[in-house]
Amino acid sequence: MTVDAARANGWLLRPVSGDPVARLFCLPYLGAGASMYHRWPRRIGEVEVCLLQPPGRENRLLEPAHQAYEPFAEDLLAAVEPLLDRPYALFAHCNSVFAAYVVALRLAAAGHRPRRFFASSMVAPDQVPFGSLLDVPADRLPEVVADLMRARGTEPSPEIVELAMEAVESDLRAYRDFGGAAPAPMPCPVTVLSWRDDRTVPPSLTTGWTRFGQDRAVSLDGDHWAFLDPSPALLRIIAEDLAG
Repeated sequence: MTVDAARANGWLLRPVSGDPVARLFCLPYLGAGASMYHRWPRRIGEVEVCLLQPPGRENRLLEPAHQAYEPFAEDLLAAVEPLLDRPYALFAHCNSVFAAYVVALRLAAAGHRPRRFFASSMVAPDQVPFGSLLDVPADRLPEVVADLMRARGTEPSPEIVELAMEAVESDLRAYRDFGGAAPAPMPCPVTVLSWRDDRTVPPSLTTGWTRFGQDRAVSLDGDHWAFLDPSPALLRIIAEDLAG
């Protein structure tokens, strides 16, 4: 499969180039699509930012969303393997960190070990289940999803919320079925990012990543959604750690 084919199969929101020094693959968080990263630059220095678009959202809305992390990782490997011909890293925020964790293990098992894993605003894999969304009754979930959209600066219509629900429910099912993981070093170094004003996942809850290969932990200014508009400090950390 060529780089163009990887783009054509839908997993990449925007075209990629063939000559970056390294690539950063960004996973959208629970129920969201790749466009959540629209404020991110296309490049961070010599690192190309690749926006991953899972099925069941935005331009892939008509495709069934994955309901488990393992098939998600298998399909993602098949789609992006042509792009793993140079150093790369994975970035994920909140619940999508666990999907990215499974992806990192699968890619490493296939001979494509990541250079770095960026875990933003989430507890370690041996601390699940975690998060109030897991306890929300089904009839209240659309209301909670709408509140989450507002928190990140979007005023959702009922139609938008309805369109998002299949991906949200599938992501929650995958998260519930994940069940966590026993402490063990990941196949690559881990950078843990926390946010000083984060009330959803306070920095004090992210310390468990030391059991999974964390070699850097950084607390940045901002709340749970600050990563959506990346600060120079965040971009600098990514560039430094992916170069190392």
